[in-house]
Amino acid sequence: MVVLKYALPVLAAASAVFAADCGSGDTIKIENQSDLEKYSSCKTIKGDLKIEKQAEGELSLNGVQQIDGSFTSEGAGNVTSISAPELSSIKETFHLNGLTSLSSLKMGSLTKVGSIEFTALPQLQSLGFEKGVTDAGDVHIANTGLTSLDGISLKQVGQLDITDNRDMKKANVENLKNATGLMNFAGNSESLKISLPNLAGAKNMTFRNVSDASFPSLEKLSGQLGFWGLKFETFSAPNLTETGDLVFKGNEKLSNISMPNLKTINGGFQITRNDELKSLDFPKLEQVSGAIDFSGKFDEVSLGALENVRGGFNMQSTGNFSCGEFRKLRSDKVIRGSYKCEGGKSNPTSADGKSGASGTSNGKNSESSEGASVMNVANVPAMGMAAVFGALLQYAL
Repeated sequence: MVVLKYALPVLAAASAVFAADCGSGDTIKIENQSDLEKYSSCKTIKGDLKIEKQAEGELSLNGVQQIDGSFTSEGAGNVTSISAPELSSIKETFHLNGLTSLSSLKMGSLTKVGSIEFTALPQLQSLGFEKGVTDAGDVHIANTGLTSLDGISLKQVGQLDITDNRDMKKANVENLKNATGLMNFAGNSESLKISLPNLAGAKNMTFRNVSDASFPSLEKLSGQLGFWGLKFETFSAPNLTETGDLVFKGNEKLSNISMPNLKTINGGFQITRNDELKSLDFPKLEQVSGAIDFSGKFDEVSLGALENVRGGFNMQSTGNFSCGEFRKLRSDKVIRGSYKCEGGKSNPTSADGKSGASGTSNGKNSESSEGASVMNVANVPAMGMAAVFGALLQYAL
């Protein structure tokens, strides 16, 4: 009993020291490999782990399985490698920015992260998440050397923002079923192919300058679905029934859009400057709560199931198509806002007065005279199309 009387306090003190060595909720600052080795006996680090700017070379976090806070590094330009072979979970943010020499990231056990924020990592070509990250809130990857998203194996995500990764040619997130925030792909390799085979639901999705985008299971979006500068000829969403604003703009090779089950657009519907599109057919489209704005070089438009367009209607093309069907929809009050329809027009324009087809001009309002200022919504995807279609909603009921 005497031994226990003195032994227990000693053990308690030793435990306290051990806990303190594994963090106390504050930020642990790492300047070199020796600093990391102090935590090799810890399974869990309590608090944040931060690699400081002066760190350099190869850094390895051994033994640690979980970080209860964030794992961050800002501007550590001389760090070439980061590894954490046993690390399976980062509770908060995994943030790496400005590690311009980082060429190796090896975290083979990592599966769960609060969020991923990787920016300005030009030498990093692969993620090194061998098991695959299956649980993360948001993922932002910008200006890296990554060639693919291999290692991102999410079933659900908030925001998925993949921009300015000039070498990225493949983005397969095969397990992803739902995205609750903005999904944005822009400024990556023009040969980028995106595959989301199991994605059934999303909020906002915008795609710019990609060579292929496939999401055959997509059924419903609560926000915008937009495509700018696509490099492929055919787009298909066979199971999509409902979306917010729907935009196809400036897709120079696009010759076919297939959405055979689309019934409802909770916003505006714009198709403009897609010169290879000659026929537009949306056989089950019934409801458009915003405006319809089609301009280009098409010869045929079929909207046979249309029952209600609460906004305006603008349809202009160089093609020789008849407006009779749409004139009747206007007289029957299916189209409730302002109305304009012209076929065989040499200078077709979109609802905002901008040129609706390449090689045409509309004086001071044409895109050719306004340079890169195409449409505000193309530059601010999260804002939707409200501003674009607002003028055509003035007569909506």
